This record gives sequence, structure tokens and C-alpha cells, in this order.
Amino acid sequence: MLLTQLNDRGSPLATTDEIMLIQETLSLRGLYTGGIDGIPGKETLRAVRNYKRTQRMPVNNTLSSEFVDHIRNEA
Repeated sequence: MLLTQLNDRGSPLATTDEIMLIQETLSLRGLYTGGIDGIPGKETLRAVRNYKRTQRMPVNNTLSSEFVDHIRNEA
């Protein structure tokens, strides 16, 4: 099962810094309790799905540039 959207090298589309921004933003909203480490692990992706659900966005694990931009605007 593919957990995140990947580029042609098999890496998540979001950079480490972007993932850290996502983790920090979701942590501030009480959706993420893990470390701010830039790794899109299970807890990060669970928080992403929960956040997307609350925002009425398509619920998936995709860390696309559109999602990162949305998070930047929320931060």
C-alpha cells in the first residue's frame, strides 16, 4: 500500500522542511503529538487525514504542493 504520493525517485513530494511545517501546524491544532522530525510516518499521515477531514478536503495521505500551500496559509 502506497502511503504518500511519491516522485519519480520514490520520495514524498513534500520536502523535509515542508513535512516539518505540516507536523508543527497539525501539532498546534492538537492533531499531531509526534516529534517534529520531517518524516511522514504513520502518525503524521493519520494527522494529515484527520486534518483534511475537518477541512472537507479529499481524505488521503497525499502531501502535494497544493496541500503544503494550504498548510502554509493556515500557519
